[in-house]
Amino acid sequence: MVVRIATPDRPPRHRWVWALALAPVLTAVHWFAARSDTIAVLGRSDDWLPVTGPRLAGLLAFLLTFVILGIVPALLTRPILGRPPQSLGLGLGRWREGLVWLAVWVPLVVAISWFSAPSPALQAVYPLGSPTLTAESFLPHIVGYLLYYIGFEYFFRGFLLLGLEDRLGGRAANLLQAGVATLFHLGKPPIELLAVYPASLIFGYGTLRLRSIWYAVLVHWVLGVSLDYFLLSP
Repeated sequence: MVVRIATPDRPPRHRWVWALALAPVLTAVHWFAARSDTIAVLGRSDDWLPVTGPRLAGLLAFLLTFVILGIVPALLTRPILGRPPQSLGLGLGRWREGLVWLAVWVPLVVAISWFSAPSPALQAVYPLGSPTLTAESFLPHIVGYLLYYIGFEYFFRGFLLLGLEDRLGGRAANLLQAGVATLFHLGKPPIELLAVYPASLIFGYGTLRLRSIWYAVLVHWVLGVSLDYFLLSP
């Protein structure tokens, strides 16, 4: 009698390296096609020339981010990484420790947002795609923002970090996703760009420890929503 031992799905040898190729491709696709702001260069005739696609409305940009960074990697998770999408941090993980994480970081990021709101550079960019938000439009805006961060966190902290942890090791995978996340923010205000890499390492460390992306999603979402709120407050 032959005894068959069940083993987890694994991709064919070396197929996982396509995750490394997917990282800059999806980042570039989003950068050029799904931004709610426009990046331009100053030409020789002193005219500003756009180098990204047309500026999109906030809700459309949020939905496209969810599709490009969330749905597309989720569909490719099993073919490339040999595992189901839900295995990449979509559960609650260590939820008790996660609640402690939220209790520490949520007030901290609200304070960071309040402190950063007077920055003219941030005021020029945010709120994303919705410079005239009202009380009536703020709720749809923050719901769309949640979709944005779910897609963002699944790609960087789920697909790239947890998906490559077994192959690269947790430390190397964390460094990788933080580097790609920093490239994703090219064109953002300097105050934000300087904070991205260390913040991404912290989010990555938390995801590795908590085994779930949802705590990073919530903290990141609160950061974005509170910044928009303070920017719009008189």
